[in-house]
Amino acid sequence: MKKIEFVCSDPGRPEFRRIFGGWLTEHGGRAFLVDCGVGGGAGALVAEVKEHLGGRPLNYVLLTHIHLDHAGGLGEIVKAWPEVKVLAHDKGLRYLVSPGRLWASTREVMGELAEMYGEPAPMDPARLIPHSQADLAGLKIIETPGHASHHLSFRLGETMFVGEAAGCPLLIDGRIYNRPATPPRHYPEAMSASVARLLEEPDGPAYFGHIDYPIAFHDCLRAYQRQLKFWNDLTSGPEAALRPGESAGQRLDRLLDIIIGHDPDSIPFEKLSPLENWRERYFARNALEGLLDYYENSAPAAAVANGPG
Repeated sequence: MKKIEFVCSDPGRPEFRRIFGGWLTEHGGRAFLVDCGVGGGAGALVAEVKEHLGGRPLNYVLLTHIHLDHAGGLGEIVKAWPEVKVLAHDKGLRYLVSPGRLWASTREVMGELAEMYGEPAPMDPARLIPHSQADLAGLKIIETPGHASHHLSFRLGETMFVGEAAGCPLLIDGRIYNRPATPPRHYPEAMSASVARLLEEPDGPAYFGHIDYPIAFHDCLRAYQRQLKFWNDLTSGPEAALRPGESAGQRLDRLLDIIIGHDPDSIPFEKLSPLENWRERYFARNALEGLLDYYENSAPAAAVANGPG
């Protein structure tokens, strides 16, 4: 096995090819999987992990957060490796043990796409490791709330695994582009603080949640800081107001057009395939919904109290 492998939970939809999965690596003679993708493609992910490990056990799953595009494959993982341990944020553990609320919120936010994510299986508490009690040699756990109150990033040895703490970057024509990763609703203060915290870590290649290749860590973080400011300024300013006769969907499209025209770090949709274009627009509109919800309906005091989502 190479030092780090992306293993894919392919749900069988071409627009989502190779964006769900996890990072398989070894450190100190133990095998780690950072996130495990959606339940809809978990069988393929398990087969790929087995191929790479060649009969050796999978020792740990490290969850950056419990959203089902990152933790949906746990049910198949624990069937394949009954002794595997799962490390997650303390706040997320109860939703892994009793996932009914997590599944309900996923269906509410994602609609029909939730079926691709898959209904999660309950986890045995005995296999779960609270992040505050973890003591694994070579593993540094960094709390990075924002995308979720329970988001974690990991430094394993010299390698950074960032999940969605710094957006969903893509490398296109040698340049980093990005979009904020936020389900409704958004928590800008926590997210910005987490990016600043990550910039204190050493630079180098970093591994994100929805691409199958590493990205230059500090370059991505600094660009994301610029982007967060642009998106936050836009959605908290006068342009964000709903215009007379404008539907909620039309407002999202109008704001996305502004972003495409004026945010230099926004993903260049015209360079994507039609299916990729649809996917990225879908998630960009979802992020805009989260921002608008925050600025129109939330009190700043709620910034990190966002439960399982």
